[in-house]
Amino acid sequence: MSDKRASLPISRRRALGLIAVTAGGGSFMPSTAPAAQVSSYAGLALFDAGAGVCAITPEATEGPFYFDPKLERADIAEGKSGVGLTVKLQVVDATCRPLAGARVDVWHCDAQGHYSGYPGQGDGQDVDTSGQTFL
Repeated sequence: MSDKRASLPISRRRALGLIAVTAGGGSFMPSTAPAAQVSSYAGLALFDAGAGVCAITPEATEGPFYFDPKLERADIAEGKSGVGLTVKLQVVDATCRPLAGARVDVWHCDAQGHYSGYPGQGDGQDVDTSGQTFL
């Protein structure tokens, strides 16, 4: 079997960084930053163990969060087509030390920018996905 991967306009490291920023949202990080850290950074770190790199990344907006606290799934496709993605995360503090027991909520939209379970989406705010759980 050959390994055919789609070419992306951003690097793998940048994509994983964006996922880490989005998933963590800074809520697992300490509220005070190290003295050497620029004030616009919230202590959220991107850690690449293989490269021995831990770079502080800017804080991101938190949410939206899933609408059903009991909704935890590994397969969110529900029959929709798409490209599989495996995400491996490690939540670390501003000094790049792993944080035990941290929970990560990964949130994302579909190809049209819609989230499941929410009304008033789209440019005309006419898309209503209430009651749907496709993402």
